[in-house]
Amino acid sequence: MKLLQTLLLSIFCGFGALAQQKITGKVFDEKNQAAEFATVSLLSAKDSSMVKANLTDASGVYHFESVNKGRYLISISMMGYQKAFSAVFSVDQSPVTIENIILKTSSKTLDEVTVTAQKPFLEQRADKLVVNVANSPASVGSTAIEVLQKVPGLIIAQDRITIAGKASVSIMIDGKPSQYTDMNQVLKDLPSNSIEKIEVIKNPSAKYDAAGGAVINIVMKRNANLGTNGSVALNFRGAMVDNTVVNRSKNDFFGGYSPNFSLNHRKGKWNVFGSYTYSDRTFFQLTQIDRVIGKDEFSNIMMNPGDAKVHNARLGADYYLDKKNTIGILLTGFDRSGSNNSTAITKVFSTETKQLTSQFETLNDQPTTRNNIGYNLNWKHSFDSTGRELNVDLDYVQYKLKNQNLITIVDNGLRRNNSQSVDNPVQFMTAKLDYTHPISKDSKLEAGGKMSFATIDNDLRFYREQVLDTKRSNVFNYKENINALYVNYNTSFGKKWELQTGLRTEQTVATGFSQVENKNVLERNYWQFFPSVFLTHKLNKSLAITTSFTRRIDRPSYQQQNPFEFQIDSLTFTRGNPLLKPQLTNEIKLQLTFDGQPFFALGYNNTNDVIVDNAPKQDPATKRTYTTAENLATYKNYFVELNFPIKIGKKISGYGGNQLIYNAYNANYLGGTFDQSRVNWLAYFNINAKFTNKLSMEMGGWYMTRSQQEFLTLNPLGALTIGLQYKVLEGKGKISLAMNDVFYTEQTRGLIEYQDINLKYFSREASQNLRLGFSYSFGNQKLKASRSRQTGSESESNRVKAN
Repeated sequence: MKLLQTLLLSIFCGFGALAQQKITGKVFDEKNQAAEFATVSLLSAKDSSMVKANLTDASGVYHFESVNKGRYLISISMMGYQKAFSAVFSVDQSPVTIENIILKTSSKTLDEVTVTAQKPFLEQRADKLVVNVANSPASVGSTAIEVLQKVPGLIIAQDRITIAGKASVSIMIDGKPSQYTDMNQVLKDLPSNSIEKIEVIKNPSAKYDAAGGAVINIVMKRNANLGTNGSVALNFRGAMVDNTVVNRSKNDFFGGYSPNFSLNHRKGKWNVFGSYTYSDRTFFQLTQIDRVIGKDEFSNIMMNPGDAKVHNARLGADYYLDKKNTIGILLTGFDRSGSNNSTAITKVFSTETKQLTSQFETLNDQPTTRNNIGYNLNWKHSFDSTGRELNVDLDYVQYKLKNQNLITIVDNGLRRNNSQSVDNPVQFMTAKLDYTHPISKDSKLEAGGKMSFATIDNDLRFYREQVLDTKRSNVFNYKENINALYVNYNTSFGKKWELQTGLRTEQTVATGFSQVENKNVLERNYWQFFPSVFLTHKLNKSLAITTSFTRRIDRPSYQQQNPFEFQIDSLTFTRGNPLLKPQLTNEIKLQLTFDGQPFFALGYNNTNDVIVDNAPKQDPATKRTYTTAENLATYKNYFVELNFPIKIGKKISGYGGNQLIYNAYNANYLGGTFDQSRVNWLAYFNINAKFTNKLSMEMGGWYMTRSQQEFLTLNPLGALTIGLQYKVLEGKGKISLAMNDVFYTEQTRGLIEYQDINLKYFSREASQNLRLGFSYSFGNQKLKASRSRQTGSESESNRVKAN
């Protein structure tokens, strides 16, 4: 450790090793509700000069890191409340916890006060990175899947979300993976103007579900002010695309519009809130697959345009029973209807003569409806002012998917009509309990448990010329129960050490019944343990080092285990695998922070039985190629990450970063050894410029060199986005204009070469688009008094994927 300290101190210019401590405290209003976004100033007791400043979080908590020895006091200010001060205190040899500060309502009128402060784009908090996208000029008219790319180091390619090269990512919405089951589709349909911020927890503790590696929590907008307030917004987007390669008109237009409305009313013990978003859009995906099978070369180009009409609604209420108890209810609804109408042209060439030997066309009409409704009941009890509290969440979710797939194959003038239908009802029930118990001012114990139950029915019928094909039809019934218990302990000791350690255990009981085989094709019943350890050492005033170890699990998605065959065209399809096992990952990570901001990380991940989404297979006799999910033996991931702030003058700020990633796969597959590895580099940046009090600009981009993603070797790709924002109507209105993927470089190209499989892949969407939006906030925007809560179904919904 001394050698490591010496090396680090020499790199960072020999910062002096001074004695510093951490200061923490909480701020409440007169009703004992947490005061969020209160301004906290650390003042010198000698002359009242400000030493540091910060904001309280959703729990009313504030903290100051690396505070030198001395005498201080805390000042709290918040719009609509009287300024409050703590007693004078001393910082010496141990961390300091300030007595809770209670804010009193100010009697002064605030009618003429205008709030101009704005949250920084990036906030590093104790356990997570917060990306504030609500005021992002470049986010106007975008979707959640596009906004996610503002997270430093996060890349989305082929609908796979990766961080530091790893696809093991758990997505939550307002503290849970969402009551929506097809998470990937929801992210594409969710407008960004309903998103407040994105929280990134790269090293989740035992309190979180063991599923997934990093946790990404999308926090929806919810006004926390007293009185009645709300907002309205309207966004447009459009793109012109050249699609002559599939015999369409030269320029196709894709786009749409999305209005949004939200309302919040807080008075007395009641807080009622709701929002509604509608989205009407068209979209497309162009895919080209070239493959060689024996002496034939197949070239398939598929144009897949579609449309979607999406309704997204939320209605909730909190009731404050007394100073210690709050109950809440939340209803959510989602309805999506639309269709995809793809045209695929397949040409077959001789590899010897290069002459065209045959050609056929596949027309695929896919009308689809998805809808769900979710119910959440929440109870929060505060035992005392020390922070002892109990949270209970109950969730029930119903989800339905209905899909028709009408397939017409035109071959030498002959038409063959096939069809398949999917009926997929899903039910989730979860119960979750979390207890927090401060042991002393330096330590805290957390414990809790969770039960979840899922019932999923998949009914697929395949018809060949209106005759049921019983070999390719099936009814698959899946049932799963997961029970979990956890304990987590946080403490600080000595002058410079902090420790967080935890243990989570989960039991999984699952069955999958196939009516075609008339038996359970899947049976699971096992317990697993997931330890986590985080050790932080403060090297000096600005520099700290954290070493961590975590063990995580990724269970197969419900759809991955479904043995159905989903046809794309007559020669291409996908199939589920009921024999999939969960993958287990051990991660070791070292991270350096400078002034509380992460700037360097070094990590290693080892995954056993890694789940590969699209393992390729082909039949030389029938010339059919398909993909399925498979477990490979091992997957190793190494990464080095370096982040840095960007500051140019007083008006330009942002961040930049680099990652060096090494991915390696090793397994026996199809009678051979799949041994692929590759090093790739990822660079990213985001810059904000404030030209005037009304006009601002945002520019962000990323670039990734050639990388290995499972069997696919992915070519370099990247994108650049620019946005402008202008405030009107005394700052209550905002007009935004943005251009996404300015140079149209976000296009996926790749190659699969394994044994006799030789396949080239290309895909692009309408990623280069222009977006225009207007938003307006009304009502009281000054007095804040609300709480923030999360619900209980934290991992189940993420695992249902639609086709």
